[in-house]
Amino acid sequence: MSASDNDTAPTANTPGDAPGDAPGDAPGDAPRKKKGRRAALLAVVLIALLGLAWLAWWYLHRHLVSTDDAYVQADIARIAPRVTGTVAKVFVRDNEHVAAGDVLFTLDPADYQTELARAEANLEAARASYAASQRDLSVTKKTSSADIDNARAALESARAEARRARADAARYEALYDKREVSEQSLDQRRTQASQAEAQVRQARAQLAQAQASPDRIKLKASQASSAKAKIAQAKARLRQARLNLSYTELRAPHAGKVAQKSIVTGSHVNAGEAAMAVVENDPWVVANYKETQLDRVRPGQPVTMEIDAYPGREFAGRVESIQAGTGVTFSLLPPQNATGNFVKIVQRVPIKLVFSKPEQLQGLAISPGLSVVPTINTAGRIVPVDHSATDATAVAPPPAPPRSDNGS
Repeated sequence: MSASDNDTAPTANTPGDAPGDAPGDAPGDAPRKKKGRRAALLAVVLIALLGLAWLAWWYLHRHLVSTDDAYVQADIARIAPRVTGTVAKVFVRDNEHVAAGDVLFTLDPADYQTELARAEANLEAARASYAASQRDLSVTKKTSSADIDNARAALESARAEARRARADAARYEALYDKREVSEQSLDQRRTQASQAEAQVRQARAQLAQAQASPDRIKLKASQASSAKAKIAQAKARLRQARLNLSYTELRAPHAGKVAQKSIVTGSHVNAGEAAMAVVENDPWVVANYKETQLDRVRPGQPVTMEIDAYPGREFAGRVESIQAGTGVTFSLLPPQNATGNFVKIVQRVPIKLVFSKPEQLQGLAISPGLSVVPTINTAGRIVPVDHSATDATAVAPPPAPPRSDNGS
């Protein structure tokens, strides 16, 4: 057999070679490649599903804005007496619920009752003084004209008597020159003339005094006005004394829970010194959102809130208002970025959130300071918040009757 025959002769298949496999392929490579392709395909499908799931989640949550920097707040009334005194009775215990107008504690009223009695007596004295000044003024007005007439008549009488006395003295002087009367008689007539002249001067003075009666009337009127003003002062002191006495009984300004009670019966408290606090029953949430989250946040949008103290529960609410300024704007030492190096920090803006379904809070102790995770739905229907239900200026109902002392 020639070499050419060997070149053209077909090569015999070795045992184990599969028909159609490329030369040099090891046994079992084809199944492994198929498995690799299937794994790659599954990975691509999984990534695509994850991408679709993320797109679906983003589409469903693209309008939701959330933060974990949020806390429950409530109105807290610091109860402090307006007068200084000793605590007579304490009617509440720590963490006890009170209604608006309930008596919280009382101060010893003895000192203020004495002040009230003194003020009442001073008012009566001022009224009596005013009545006396009015009577004096009336008498002065009635007698002024009569006094002038009497003074004029007395002056005329004195003048007539003076003329008669002078005439008698002149006549006795002529008789004395004729030696018809004694010197003693002449001296008596001269003395009578001098006395008559003195009476004339006295009558003139009395007339001048009587003619000054308008000034006396003005003086009496001024004294009456001063007495009337003292009545007004006495009334003001009496009102203040009554107020001070009423301040010895301290009542709850609104319904809520007692907190931070620091007094017992017998404690001495000064005016303006906090004795306890009353936490109102109407809480809200202050959420500090980043400034980059506020582009679509508006008052009235719905909110879903989760309170850490009650996991698994969701509370409905709404955006009431957005603070006009970031949190650091109202801090004690606000940052001054006009000088020195500047590092930009994302600011947070407080947003007030209110509970729109108060019935969800029934039976729960939603206290100030609890952590909250709120989520605002910026695509939800905007409903303005009704402020009348939480009007801070609302007047408390009439006070309830005092209860028995159940705490010290």
